[in-house]
Amino acid sequence: MNILVAKTIAEAEQWADIAVVVDVLRAGTTACALLHRGKKEVLVFDDASRADTFLQTHSQFEVYSDVAVKAAHKDDSPYLASRSEARTPALLISHSGTKAMLRLQHASMVLLGAFCNFDAVSSVLRSQKKDVLLIPAALYGVSDDVEDGLCVSAFKDYLQGVGRPQNAIAEFHNTIRFVEFKKQGPKTADKDAKLAFQLNSLPVVPQISYSKEGYGVCHLFGQPAPFQWMGLPAPQAEPADRMPQMPEGDGTASMPQTDVPEQTTATGKSAASTRIKSLFNDILKVVKEEKQELEQEASSLLNKQQPKTSAAAEPQSDDLLDKVLKKSAPAEEPEAEEPKEEKRISLSPDKVVSLPDDKEDVTFSEPLASAGGKRKKKAIVLFSGGLDSTTCLYWALAHGYTCEALTVSYGQRHDREVLAAQMIARNLGVKHHLITLNLPWLDCCSLVNKNKDLPDVAVEDIPNEGIPSTYVPGRNLMFLSIAGSLLDAVGADTIIAGPNAVDFSGYPDCTPAFFKAAAAALNRGTKTGVTEGIEVLAPLMRLSKAEIVKLGAKLKVPFELTWSCYAGGKKPCGHCDSCKLRAKGFAEAGVHDTSLD
Repeated sequence: MNILVAKTIAEAEQWADIAVVVDVLRAGTTACALLHRGKKEVLVFDDASRADTFLQTHSQFEVYSDVAVKAAHKDDSPYLASRSEARTPALLISHSGTKAMLRLQHASMVLLGAFCNFDAVSSVLRSQKKDVLLIPAALYGVSDDVEDGLCVSAFKDYLQGVGRPQNAIAEFHNTIRFVEFKKQGPKTADKDAKLAFQLNSLPVVPQISYSKEGYGVCHLFGQPAPFQWMGLPAPQAEPADRMPQMPEGDGTASMPQTDVPEQTTATGKSAASTRIKSLFNDILKVVKEEKQELEQEASSLLNKQQPKTSAAAEPQSDDLLDKVLKKSAPAEEPEAEEPKEEKRISLSPDKVVSLPDDKEDVTFSEPLASAGGKRKKKAIVLFSGGLDSTTCLYWALAHGYTCEALTVSYGQRHDREVLAAQMIARNLGVKHHLITLNLPWLDCCSLVNKNKDLPDVAVEDIPNEGIPSTYVPGRNLMFLSIAGSLLDAVGADTIIAGPNAVDFSGYPDCTPAFFKAAAAALNRGTKTGVTEGIEVLAPLMRLSKAEIVKLGAKLKVPFELTWSCYAGGKKPCGHCDSCKLRAKGFAEAGVHDTSLD
């Protein structure tokens, strides 16, 4: 499964696999609230005039809208939706969210995701085999809706095993957008924001199906959309001799009960019987589809991991209901398996690293697929020889990338990091490029000018010190530009870097916003970018230093070969920001830093 992020409306509307629309503060969370409240009928419109026409003949619908509609309506408010009457049908229309939902009719499945249902959506996506396109609703509305982009990034990172959604929520709370919404938003702004940014507050997964009338029908994932709103005829009663055969007994233990009174229809069948049969057929359809998927997955796993063995075929039942009951029955205790061979990823002809058993933090999806087919999986790794960049290099190799490492010497006050980079690359058998820049104006930085004192502040005060004297003007901008040039020249399609925006010294070129802008520039200013697309990955961006250390330990990073200290020398100084943040990370991770031995 590949995880992609839509950059343009055209890209979103041409997508043919699974699409996830993210509208955090408005329609996405509102839809979750409506379904979580228990509503069975939720319709989605993207045009006010069409909604007004519909409401003229369907006055029973309550309306949630942030656009001008003639009918009486409530604001597109997740809080108001969460307090609505469950039995009343709802109609939802918004500036951007519902537009995104209704323009994706090429997609095989359209889901709605937000922070409020983060884990539920992530669980569904992990169970799918098709590629996923994450679509921020801001594409269809206001580009300043940064919350959608943050949530999309959080989904991508989380599904790839990197970062936590809580970090994205914390980042949004520090934005101007958050302040403006609280001050200038609707009367329910505080309550809406609290619901929208409370992780997993509405654990439902809305799915959008498209009716023949042009509107969307919002329903729970895995459940059929109400046929009366899909423009479909009601299920017809079948002759008695075509009814599914029921097992002996009265069936009360397995068939759903209904308190609908028996009403004889024109054909002599009861309405209750028709509804039960329809529900039964729906269950059989879902079970059949799930069975086919499970059989395909099991077959694939057996072919890859186990030798073929002969076994007696399990007796098959012809009873359809029996198959349904078997599907829902507890799984039998599996027989003991022989120990499996440890999974090993080849890094070079003579260097192998083993992935740990717990792969949650190191298993990532495949990279993006280009328009012309599968991507090459060749990466330029920005490589300083420090803890973060070395972890990134090991991460890239462990996940199948062919890597070339790029180190830039820009006049640092020592060459220990460069020597570390050369040694690690040589040990891994990775091609290493060392570029030297001579920019005299960089002596304004204490990381270059030996006559300037390096900062020495308490580790807890580092985030409050502002941009320190160790900031090298435009460093990552230069690095990414050089990496883009090298990528074009050697036929790579990915740049991997190790910036971190959690435990860091406040450098402006280590933030998600900067890397997002830089990636956009690379995709517009390079041959590969405009013809195939360049993927810029920063897998450590939202990890704490302790999480980076744990990831490095799982990837078997040789910490003793890495160098982080700003001062140089034979041993780390222990006083600079980099030393203190590194020590904090190892201490919190409970891992020994072998570079200190």
